[in-house]
Amino acid sequence: MHIQESPELVSKSSERAAEIVENILSFIRKSDTHLSSRDLGKLLDHTVDLAASDYDLKRNYDFRHIELIRECDPDLPHIPCEGTKIQQVIFNLLKNGAQAMAEQENPTETPRFVLRTLRDGDMARIELEDNGPGMSEETRQRAFEPFFTTKETNVGAGLGLSVSYFIITENHAGTMTVESSPGRGAKFIVRIPLRRVADAVATHSLAGRG
Repeated sequence: MHIQESPELVSKSSERAAEIVENILSFIRKSDTHLSSRDLGKLLDHTVDLAASDYDLKRNYDFRHIELIRECDPDLPHIPCEGTKIQQVIFNLLKNGAQAMAEQENPTETPRFVLRTLRDGDMARIELEDNGPGMSEETRQRAFEPFFTTKETNVGAGLGLSVSYFIITENHAGTMTVESSPGRGAKFIVRIPLRRVADAVATHSLAGRG
C-alpha cells in the first residue's frame, strides 16, 4: 500500500534538509582557521596512505587491488591551504571512486586511479581520475548537490561531494569540476590559488556580492 506524504510533512522535511545544509556550510566556513604553506604532493601521498589503511575502506574496497598511478609535478610551488581540509576532499574522492569501481559489473580492466598535480596558470591543479563505470550526464550535473546520491539509502547521505565542493570553493576560493560519461570513468578536477588563500577568499567573497 502506497501512502502519500502530506504537503506539510514534505515542507517540514525540506526545511530540515535546508537547515542541515546551512549548519554544515557554517561549520566549514568557521573551521578554516589555520592556513599554512603545504607541499601538495606530500599532502596527497599522505592522504592516499590514510585511505589505504582506513578500516572502513579496507573492509569494502581493498586498495591493494587498485592500481595507483602518480603523476605529480615536482616543481609545483607550495600552496597556502588548510591541509586537513584538502585531505578530507581527496579522501572523499578516493572513497567514492573506490566504491564506484568495486560496484562495476564485469570490469575489463584492473581498477585504477591516476592522481595528478600540475600548475594551471596562477592555480595548483589536482586531478583524480578513475576507470570506473562513469556517470550519466544528469548525475554529472548534479554531483555536487547536497543530498543527491545514486547510492542506497543506508550507504550514504549524499553530502560528501557537496561538502568537498564548498571546502574548495568557499574556504579556498578554488574550483571543483567533474568530467565523466557512462563507461569511461570519472575525472575530478580541483584548482586552488597559488597565492595567499586569505586574499583569494576575500576577493572571491567581494566578487560574489557584486
